[in-house]
Amino acid sequence: MKKIAEGKTKIIWSIPGVEDKVIIENKPFLTAGDGVKRDFLEEKEIYATKTTCNCFLLLKTKRIPTHFIEKIDEKRFKAIKLQMIPIELVARRIATGSYLKRHPEVKEGEVFKDLVVEFFLKDDARHDPLMIWNKNSNNFELYDTKKPLKEGYIGKLFSDNLLIPKSLEEVNYLITLTKKVFIILEKAWRNENVTLVDLKIECGKDKNGVIRVGDVIDNDSWRIWLGGDKSQMKDKQVYRDLKKMTPEARENLKRNYAWVAEKTEKFLGQSPKNQNKKVA
Repeated sequence: MKKIAEGKTKIIWSIPGVEDKVIIENKPFLTAGDGVKRDFLEEKEIYATKTTCNCFLLLKTKRIPTHFIEKIDEKRFKAIKLQMIPIELVARRIATGSYLKRHPEVKEGEVFKDLVVEFFLKDDARHDPLMIWNKNSNNFELYDTKKPLKEGYIGKLFSDNLLIPKSLEEVNYLITLTKKVFIILEKAWRNENVTLVDLKIECGKDKNGVIRVGDVIDNDSWRIWLGGDKSQMKDKQVYRDLKKMTPEARENLKRNYAWVAEKTEKFLGQSPKNQNKKVA
């Protein structure tokens, strides 16, 4: 196999003789702040792979187009090769985190009856700015994620990347797809007495131009609160909030990631040995 790409938390490998499929390998690292903060977490790649495969298997049963094919081993899975759309798609049910910086008029904990969906350009140099579609100019405008919208305007998005949506129709399709994914996972978590607060997904196009949910969906992809209690968060935010990585903090993080991986096993009511099942 040849390495196609390597990011902060995963590696993409080619499959000899197969052009339209890849192998995705998770790495045992936690990162935050555009990669400025980075720590090793033992077995994190195992928990990430288990969680991702469980989530994609659930989405497949709901006929959501994804890139997932099958789990290979504890840290790798096979997927359809995609050209990734350089946008993070975020759905929010509860106001918290950076959303409050952009909307200071909103109180933390406000529940959105209608899901809020935001687009963020994957651009570390500009700290992944918020993208808002302007119907008049048929283009995206960029905003600083840490400032109120009235103060955070950066400028219009000028890009020759053909994968970035060029019409309101394309924008609305991605919004609809993001909402569908959120609602499916929200219900699955609700059955485990866990509130899905928000969720990040990424999408890409396969060789036929079909948009599929890609990348991974693991404990770095969402905020989840046990019993709806923010103090009982089990997700990556615990790591983001850490001032110092101590042995005790590392062990707590490991327990959280293991707990989440085990909980997602129940999304389909399958035992771990059945999670290797190939999905067409």
